[in-house]
Amino acid sequence: MAFRTLLAAAVVLMSSPALLPAQTQPAAAKAEAGDAMLAAPQQLLPAGARIYVAPMSNGFETYVVAGFQKKQVPLVVVAIREKADFELTGVSESDKAGWAKILFLANDSTNETASVKIVNLRSGEVVFAYSVNKGSSARGKQSAGEAVAKHVKKKIENPSYGG
Repeated sequence: MAFRTLLAAAVVLMSSPALLPAQTQPAAAKAEAGDAMLAAPQQLLPAGARIYVAPMSNGFETYVVAGFQKKQVPLVVVAIREKADFELTGVSESDKAGWAKILFLANDSTNETASVKIVNLRSGEVVFAYSVNKGSSARGKQSAGEAVAKHVKKKIENPSYGG
């Protein structure tokens, strides 16, 4: 009986976050433990910020910049990285319609995929990331570029927007 009591006490002690070393406490217990804990800084992408759009595969950066203009994204696109506050980088891929799709479905639309991220050049923090997959896209890269621009604009208007 004493062994069971001792075992039960050990289980209680081991499961108590307050008694565990700081490095082994679960994240929720750490957050509750400190009254002076500060919230994580908001990932901001302010309107009017200067952004450099890095060259991407297939010239996709051109479509992203055109999308920024069409969707009226309130950022200033700069051609020199050193003058920017943020940098947009990413990858893009186009899959052209195969002969069967063109012949049997009379559809020559492409499948477009792209993934981008925006990094604060001062802090190195990733403030935005987004992936788009446009299947059977009639306007190809233009559709994907405009989708990126639309979501960047949402992030500027609503800083808690995840993308």
